[in-house]
Formats: sequence, structure tokens, C-alpha cells
Amino acid sequence: MGERSNNTEWRKCPEGNRMQREKMARDVHEPASPGLRCPQCQGTLTIIQIEPIYEVDGAFVPYRTVVECAACSYRMVTESYTILGGIKNVDGQYVEIGSWGPSGSRMLSRFKYTVNSDLLMNLKKTQELVEFLILNDHVVQVIG
Repeated sequence: MGERSNNTEWRKCPEGNRMQREKMARDVHEPASPGLRCPQCQGTLTIIQIEPIYEVDGAFVPYRTVVECAACSYRMVTESYTILGGIKNVDGQYVEIGSWGPSGSRMLSRFKYTVNSDLLMNLKKTQELVEFLILNDHVVQVIG
């Protein structure tokens, strides 16, 4: 499920070609900086889920999402969703989340992550079910 289509709209991004904008989206998730950081000024980013993009009877409901910087004018409009599941595996770059598909069958999704790896390792050890916020195919927050 980590391989989703990218329906990203860009607004108020610095001038530049498509490759530069895609690099900015990748830079938001740079693992060297704790949490989500603005690719322009390294300020703190705020994620705002606005509304479902469409009704889905499945396990994943995509939301229109705005990512804004608290310190500068950076703003990105994209989509995000949450997954309820448990961690099956985690390494230095990817986390595998076991969850349920629309039909109730088990599924395994693999994502890059920007959250603390110690938190993910602890969740793997305890096998606790939590919700994961996915933004641009990255786990950016653990909820619950």
C-alpha cells in the first residue's frame, strides 16, 4: 500500500521545475532532522487534514491535507491517510505495518519513516496496535 499514486498539488512553492518540487517533498522527510522540517527554512511543519477526498469502504481513507511552515510561507497541498495496525519489521529506513484490507484480510504495507526509530522498535516489541499517519508514503506520526 506504500506505493500509492501521487495526486499532489503544489501551491506557493518556490519557482522551479517539477524535479525541484519533487525534491522538496522528499526533503520534508529528511531523517537527519527530528520531526518534519520545512525544506526552505528548517522551521516546524504543521499537518492539517481537511476533508476526505472521496468516500471509501476500505481500510484507508485519503484526506486532502495541507502542510504549512510556522516560520515562513512554505505550503504544500497533498493527501494523507491513517492505518491501524502493528509493526512487523523496522530497519534504518523502512517500517512494515501489518493491518487489515477492505475485505478484512490481513495486509502488509511498507513505508519510509520520519518518527523516532526507538518508538517503532518498542511498538514492534510490544505488538501494540496503533494508528499511523501516512503523508507522501512516509510514516510521520504514531497516534495512540
